[in-house]
Amino acid sequence: MLYKSYSEIGLWSEIIKLLPIQNQIKGRSEPVEVYTELKDNKVHLDCYLNPAARAKVILLHGVGGNGRLLSFIGVPLHIRGFEVIAPDIPGYGLTIVNNKNVDYAEWIHTVNDLIDREFEKDDRPIFLFGLSAGGMLAYQVACINKKISGLIATNILDQSIQEVRDASAINKYVSRMGVPMLGFLYRINNNLKLPMRYVANMRAIVNDKKLLRLLISDKTSSGAMVSVRFMLSLLNTTPAIEPEEFDLCPFLLAHPEDDKWTPMKLSLLFFNRLKCEKKTVILENAGHFPIEQPGIIQLEDGVVNFINDILDSKSISTKNYFGGEEYGDGQL
Repeated sequence: MLYKSYSEIGLWSEIIKLLPIQNQIKGRSEPVEVYTELKDNKVHLDCYLNPAARAKVILLHGVGGNGRLLSFIGVPLHIRGFEVIAPDIPGYGLTIVNNKNVDYAEWIHTVNDLIDREFEKDDRPIFLFGLSAGGMLAYQVACINKKISGLIATNILDQSIQEVRDASAINKYVSRMGVPMLGFLYRINNNLKLPMRYVANMRAIVNDKKLLRLLISDKTSSGAMVSVRFMLSLLNTTPAIEPEEFDLCPFLLAHPEDDKWTPMKLSLLFFNRLKCEKKTVILENAGHFPIEQPGIIQLEDGVVNFINDILDSKSISTKNYFGGEEYGDGQL
């Protein structure tokens, strides 16, 4: 079996050049690329190793990314002392999918198995960071794993809410008729694949137009084909624990201010219902893929301080350590 590396993907050398210089992979922040078998798939991992780190951070991409794209936050977290793991979740990146019937449940259980695998290696605390749809994925994994020390998300989008579906879809017609249409296609061929951009508003995934063109053309990220089975399961999966009952770990919502796809009010529909300790910060001037200044620095500082505060005190401090504008319990 041929295992690929991102160094072989010419497009990725161009994509990485458009990330902020201090967040680019180079020198001591170069990840080790590993393939590991999870849920019958050969899952590609970018591993930023640090045996001396007090904690590990697992980075979860959404429906327009992959693990390598999350190097924009993986690099600074590694430089600032953490061990970081960024999987290519089945259907994206370089992961080799042996199970052709990938659905959203497989995403959840793949990440869960990865966490269990890491805990078999050592008992260091694990934090989950979710970008875009990876935020809800992180929450759903935490509901079944129950060993996560903290959750960080740039968005937490409940697709059962029509307002969220309206914003996520490419247009309101797809939002309102999409599920019946997908159900019809599922009955004909549940493994039929469609470009994600036909369904979701992928044009708003990043505010940088040059980077957007590259990502939309990239078959390992925003240009990926996904099955009708996966899309239906993504829209219809409900979390194992309702937010009003979730108190397993603290939650940091670090939301981009200039998110042209899913504004913060949509994340707050779910986030404000959470029972757990929680904090929010607005990433100033940052888009859905938050690489703009000063938001990206606020993201880095917020994540590092959130994790360290939990490691030091086992709870979120009330001090304003996030760097951006803070809204306490999430109420605007």
